[in-house]
Amino acid sequence: MDIINPDELNEWVRRSLELFQNTPYLDNILEVYQFEVARPVRLDPAIRRRIIMAHQGRRTTELIEILKNITKFPYEDPIWYLLKNINGCLENNPAQIQRIADTLYSMTAEETVVRLESAPKLNTQIGPMFNAWIKRTFNLLNIDKFQESTEGLFVLDASEEEAKNFINDTLGQALTKRPDLVAKVNRQYIIGEAKWIGQPGGNQEKQVQEVLQFCQNQRNNIIRVGIIDGFPWSIYNIKGRLINNKEAVLVQESEYDIISAFLLEEYLNQFL
Repeated sequence: MDIINPDELNEWVRRSLELFQNTPYLDNILEVYQFEVARPVRLDPAIRRRIIMAHQGRRTTELIEILKNITKFPYEDPIWYLLKNINGCLENNPAQIQRIADTLYSMTAEETVVRLESAPKLNTQIGPMFNAWIKRTFNLLNIDKFQESTEGLFVLDASEEEAKNFINDTLGQALTKRPDLVAKVNRQYIIGEAKWIGQPGGNQEKQVQEVLQFCQNQRNNIIRVGIIDGFPWSIYNIKGRLINNKEAVLVQESEYDIISAFLLEEYLNQFL
């Protein structure tokens, strides 16, 4: 790792950066975030032929009717859901139909089919993946035994509502939802918020800010930790330039304990 003044970084931030740089990090992260294999979805050959023929013949009504009955659409259109699902929209809005048709006809018929058959977006429901990994990795206790425990490292096994009520009513944390991690090491409670940040832009900065805000709002003697993986641990791009996107800078310069999930067990063990 080659960054300016690494000694000034939070210890756990620095160690997470080193992990990203010096290990097969993206291969290993599959242990936590088990992303699926993206497989194309083949259309029925008869449907495929009908789409191509309607497209090549510029038979818009027929083409739209066929596409209406397919789950996927060739591109992301802000109006298509309404046209497809809301009564009267398809019949009463010919200008929108023509706009969509013009977009479809700007592609070849084959390209339209290829887009329909392309692999769907991978499952990005990160929360369930992280929670499943937590349950595979740590010893779980129900809410009563969790409260009673005074020795060892345990994670709370409770429903969303039970855990949220416990966090707020018993631990006084004033959270709007259950944290991704509710752990107890001996008598010390530790809660954490987890995020996968795959790239800069979009709502990724907002997600980073949510974790930082979570850590900032420390209450009572309950320790808060941010568990972030992905892009924020990168230092240089492929051109050798220092990454300066906010998603990375905010995490790397954070004074709070922000860690990769790979370091979570070690982080918790320090309180034993």
